[in-house]
Amino acid sequence: MPLKSLAWTLAVTLSLANSSEADDVLTLTAAAVEMTSAGSGDGWYQWNSIGNIDGGVAYRERLTSLSACENAVWVGTSHGRLLSRQDNQWTLQGTLQGIQITGIAFEGSDKVWLSTSDGIRRLDRADKQTWKVSVYRDYYEGHPSFVSGAYIPGEDAVRRWGYVDDIYFPHLETAYSPFAISTEHGLFCWGNYGGVWHHFMPHYFGANSAWVDTRNLLPHRRPTCMVEDKGSNLWIGTQWDGLVRLNANARRYHARNPDNNKQDGTEFSDFGATEVGCQFDRVDYLASSAKLGIWAVLSGSSDRAWLARFDGQRWESMALDGPVRSVVETEPDVVMIGVDGEKWGRHQGLREVTWPSKKVQRLSGPENVILEIVRLPNGRIFAASWWNLYERDLAGNAKSPKE
Repeated sequence: MPLKSLAWTLAVTLSLANSSEADDVLTLTAAAVEMTSAGSGDGWYQWNSIGNIDGGVAYRERLTSLSACENAVWVGTSHGRLLSRQDNQWTLQGTLQGIQITGIAFEGSDKVWLSTSDGIRRLDRADKQTWKVSVYRDYYEGHPSFVSGAYIPGEDAVRRWGYVDDIYFPHLETAYSPFAISTEHGLFCWGNYGGVWHHFMPHYFGANSAWVDTRNLLPHRRPTCMVEDKGSNLWIGTQWDGLVRLNANARRYHARNPDNNKQDGTEFSDFGATEVGCQFDRVDYLASSAKLGIWAVLSGSSDRAWLARFDGQRWESMALDGPVRSVVETEPDVVMIGVDGEKWGRHQGLREVTWPSKKVQRLSGPENVILEIVRLPNGRIFAASWWNLYERDLAGNAKSPKE
């Protein structure tokens, strides 16, 4: 067999071996479930039966991911349960046995991406009840090389995913795929070539231009979080590499003239301690602002923590009393933060920060460490601790969410 034909045969074989097509097709059937809540103070309601929906106690089942899709909130657990809540109805979308769901991203209402303790899953459905699950357990370490869409064996290595920290899909600007966020391996994209994820963003500067190696953007290969702001800039939070912004003008690769798609130095912006104004090492959490810009929760040595805001032109930061795990904007210039650690006193839970005055006020209601917060367009807000989910209607609805 000619060498070229042999290489092609091996490439196709490896591609199929590492794709979801080699796994048995798994389906999940969604079903409505009943759960009860209890008042938690100041308009908050607490859901503490997430791990008990089968009628038996699921020992130490934790809430490990929280995300929003339009006016629905989605929850993933350490036992592989995926639940959603919309219009006062809980739905168990399905259970992925033996894995932990670490992140949830929506390409659309009928296509959901999950990061897990065992690689990545994609859920697709043609109706409202049944999901088809695609499994992606591999990533590609090295530059992807293609022969009619297949990988050339030996160019580098296909590695096995383990724990993937999070997954993110931007919506304001066209994207080829979600981004897999791994503090162990780096930042990854997926181009649907053999089902293998890689470090390279396809054709970032324009049609038929060179790919971008995310390892050049993040030398430490330690992304922690991502968010897309209202101006279509895509922000990457890291450990030790500050913040990297994929600027909107360069993200619009699909609109650029192929004759004018060369790198011009405006594609990326880097923000470190000097630009932000505090000596942080890690970006712990990012949230978009209703205005241009973002909110960032930052941490440094000796449990130092800051809340920072970029308003589209400049950074401003304020020191906080102790560690912070999450942030969400509830109205212009006002945010909720989930706090952690003894420095905040016996009552941890939530604090409200009014930015112009830098006033920090403890909120009644949730008492546990709040790891994630999301706000829905209809005004409802959800806050997740390890064990409980809290809900409040900022629009002023005083009824219990179980009614």
